[in-house]
Amino acid sequence: MPQKRKQQQEKVVHCYNQVAESYAAARHDELAGKPFERLLLAAFAVARQHSGPMADFGCGPGQTTGFLYHHGIQNITGIDISPAMVEAAGKLHPQITFETGNLLDLSWPAHSFGSALAFYAIVHFTREEIKKAFSEVRRVLKDGGQFLFSFHVGDDTVHYDKAHNKDVDVNLYYFQPEMLIQLLHSTGFRVIDALERYPYKDEYQSKRGYIWAETA
Repeated sequence: MPQKRKQQQEKVVHCYNQVAESYAAARHDELAGKPFERLLLAAFAVARQHSGPMADFGCGPGQTTGFLYHHGIQNITGIDISPAMVEAAGKLHPQITFETGNLLDLSWPAHSFGSALAFYAIVHFTREEIKKAFSEVRRVLKDGGQFLFSFHVGDDTVHYDKAHNKDVDVNLYYFQPEMLIQLLHSTGFRVIDALERYPYKDEYQSKRGYIWAETA
């Protein structure tokens, strides 16, 4: 891994390790206030309930993992780069398996999963890193596997030096759906659906994007 990327990754891990406890307390039930996400995740659960193991990349404290588990996807593994987040998720959802993992260098063998989720898991990646992440997801998905992910829509880069009252040093990237769709096509996916929504009043005020793709 290039030194610059390694340093940026370490900053992301440091950020989420520091804020894991307060982040989990604030976000563990956030889907209760997000009806669109509930509809989309429930549809994904119904569509993929017989497709084999599912991975939830960038699972954080497991809010999406837990939702899918309780909607019939019990063969699911929550995966996050932050050990502290994995620990927090395990405490909130002891019935679910959570593991540390790096979306840019997954340890799982090829064709390990029938489906994959990545809600806001790409927000700290550059364009080149997203292509690498998509390639890794494609590698660990079975043929016919499906991938649902979300992101902030736009062209902005937002820098944070504070998060949950902790000192951090991370960037949050926005992306245009068209660019992500191009990267998906170049890494072996076809797009099933691409959707956008405006922010709810009580969440971070960015337009949200969702892409549902399938291995080509």
